[in-house]
Amino acid sequence: MPFTDPWFWAFLAAVGWGLAFGLIGTQTLGRSLGFGVTVFILAELPRLLLPLPFVSQPRIDPNVSLLVVAGVAVLVGSLLFAGPVFRIVALTGPDHHEPLRTDGLYSIVRHPLMVCDIFWPLGWSLMFGSIIGVLLTPAWLLVIWAGTLLEEEALVREYGDAYREYQARVPRLIPRLSLLSRRLNGRTHR
Repeated sequence: MPFTDPWFWAFLAAVGWGLAFGLIGTQTLGRSLGFGVTVFILAELPRLLLPLPFVSQPRIDPNVSLLVVAGVAVLVGSLLFAGPVFRIVALTGPDHHEPLRTDGLYSIVRHPLMVCDIFWPLGWSLMFGSIIGVLLTPAWLLVIWAGTLLEEEALVREYGDAYREYQARVPRLIPRLSLLSRRLNGRTHR
């Protein structure tokens, strides 16, 4: 039965991410909220289901409480990066009518939601001991990295030099330690 096969869920997620490139890369699809919601569900729901116990796969002993604690920490930490999505028109392509966000988490990485999308499945997989879910993390990283390349092209089209300046100042997905340190130190002096 396909619902118990982890590769079925991984395939559906890959299809969802492939469609997401259409959302990001084209103005027609990028303006459709309905298409965005469909892509979101298709890209995220399979990654939510893949680690669950009903999916047959090799597992790390789920009774290892350190593994569960690590999974919860990774999951919660990654979900903190999802917060900025509430400040933009989510699930649509870039639109110059929306202000370019460069503050908060956007001052640490250009794509905080994508950071969440890389790491929340890892935390979830650790919590359920899903070896395949853990091993797919580098694949999600590569897929999301490729998606950010397309999104960056669309953002440059929409925001021009303002986005190019932002690109020069802020890293794409992985915060620079010096930048993160400055942000944290700046908060302690206020």
